[in-house]
Amino acid sequence: MIEATANRLVLITGASSGIGRAAVREFVRTGARVIGVARDRQRLEALAAELGGSSRMIALECDVTDAAGMARLAERVLAEIGLPDVIVANAGIGLDALFTETNDEALRSVFEVNVFGLARSVRPFLSGMLERGSGRILFVSSILGKRGTPHYSAYSASKFALHGMADALRAELWGSGVSVGLVCPSSTATEFQDRLTRKGPPQRRIRPRTHTAESVARLIVRMADSRRREVVIGVEAKLLALVDAVAPGFVDWFLARVLTRKS
Repeated sequence: MIEATANRLVLITGASSGIGRAAVREFVRTGARVIGVARDRQRLEALAAELGGSSRMIALECDVTDAAGMARLAERVLAEIGLPDVIVANAGIGLDALFTETNDEALRSVFEVNVFGLARSVRPFLSGMLERGSGRILFVSSILGKRGTPHYSAYSASKFALHGMADALRAELWGSGVSVGLVCPSSTATEFQDRLTRKGPPQRRIRPRTHTAESVARLIVRMADSRRREVVIGVEAKLLALVDAVAPGFVDWFLARVLTRKS
């Protein structure tokens, strides 16, 4: 339903790289006007220039961990640009570390972006969406928000928290015209892995990356045009979720044998 995104105003966080950058391009391709939010002003402005300037993409520099900055950004968007029709809360960071290597500071830093940052991306716009009676909120999560894996206790915990927040918000918004969706990729070929914070040798890998940021972006646009609750991306991710539902003990054994680095 590409026509449905035409002329929409879409706000995307984490827009300077990876899935966020691909999503900006895909929404612009469908005719939407996009507000791209990220810390890297230079990359945002380069992307806006590539896409035809501010008539198609508005680049706004902000760090989702900066509560006051995000509040000011929301005020500016509402005063100068308008109320978004779609919000893609996408900013995120990861941590590859055994649980014993994950101190409070590391855990807190992951939650600050992946949970608090995404909440700050959505909360200021909800009252306007409710008053208007329409809106679509998409949280970009991960298959690790459905099943934790070794080395990613902090990241998995943050994504589980995000799923809980989305579920609660969905019920709170029931019947309002504002809907909530979760996008759950598995491994994606982006800069995320290159920027990943690691403590000790990395987790063992048993397979190559399986999908591109562009393929995830196309599914995000489709999700924006629907009221679907969730999409899990990747055959391996769907298989993991299915097997875990019926044989969680087997999944524990498998992940322990295959993915865990012994400290």
